[in-house]
Amino acid sequence: MAEPYYKQHWIEVDAERHAAYDQILGFHPAMEPLIRPLELAPGMSVLDVGSGPGHTTLELARRVGPAGRVTGVDINSEFVDRAASRARAAGLNAEFVCQAFPPLPFPDRSFDRVFCKNVLEYVDSAPETVAEISRVTKPGGVIVAVDSDWDMIAIEMGAAARPLTNTIMAAAKSIAIREPQIGRQLYGLFRAARLEDVKLEVFAGADTYGRSLPMLRASFARYARDSGMVAAGEVDRWLVEIERAIENHTYMFVLPQFVARGIKP
Repeated sequence: MAEPYYKQHWIEVDAERHAAYDQILGFHPAMEPLIRPLELAPGMSVLDVGSGPGHTTLELARRVGPAGRVTGVDINSEFVDRAASRARAAGLNAEFVCQAFPPLPFPDRSFDRVFCKNVLEYVDSAPETVAEISRVTKPGGVIVAVDSDWDMIAIEMGAAARPLTNTIMAAAKSIAIREPQIGRQLYGLFRAARLEDVKLEVFAGADTYGRSLPMLRASFARYARDSGMVAAGEVDRWLVEIERAIENHTYMFVLPQFVARGIKP
């Protein structure tokens, strides 16, 4: 593996994971509080850092309209190609660049708005990435970062399943995340980057219907298997326990999303 797992598993994404991420990372109305702090308006230039399959990027492009310009940058070439194809099909003014970061491949003061969702937990250096985001933002521009906090995840299926859940999550975290506590660090990172008027919100809706199951299959279960710390059969048993808990209405999943907003001075 050329890069650490936390990076390499985003460079190499197989067809099954692409299909899962199209479902998991699609834009939906529940995400509105995450992008509202951008205060988008027609004609703005916007950068989406770690744009993935591009579904949210295209929503940003719809909001800034044909006079605006949206750019997505991502480490995965197939994400970039698929997102660009979707943008062309939808007639949206959005372009996509394939590159690892930091650094970001853009000149200073290029964008009115910069958005970064569930990315800083994976980069080699979150402080350097936030500094780069600030560099490419125009003075007076708004920066919004959204990230989870893996040490605040709650998965409940009953007492019998808790030890296995704890084992799976510990194994997944051991290889898949560069900084599992990134959510709680966002405020400090923004302040350290000398952003102004920094505000932080936390959103933590509870899934009791199993909407999170595709993510658990594509991400946490895969990470645990790849860690070598848990037998594949144990991971499969965990997924069966989740399905049983969903069927029995004893399932709950909570993944808090921290939303930091700052202004480039």
